[in-house]
Amino acid sequence: MNASRFVVLHDSNFDLQVLARAGVSVVDFWSTSCIPCRQMTRLLQQLAGEIPPDVMIGQVDADSNPALVARYGVRALPTLLFFKDGALVETRTGIDRRQVLRKAIESHA
Repeated sequence: MNASRFVVLHDSNFDLQVLARAGVSVVDFWSTSCIPCRQMTRLLQQLAGEIPPDVMIGQVDADSNPALVARYGVRALPTLLFFKDGALVETRTGIDRRQVLRKAIESHA
């Protein structure tokens, strides 16, 4: 796993790290009590070496960042938001197969 590609996001750094960033950002809304969220984290860690190197993967702890949850209308966990050049371009909820998730990421890169 390339740890530099994983960024912990929260209310105070989200705009700078995601909205002001050129390129693709994949933002994973998760919770420590959510078992599917842990599966998604493992999937993203596995995919880190397979997706384009300029794609940033960020994680938002939904329990600790209710303002971001409300701002993006997150209603289920895990939820992935895909941003390109700071604009929200896709939302996915739940777990996808590895190949499906990789293609979704690559489609925005």
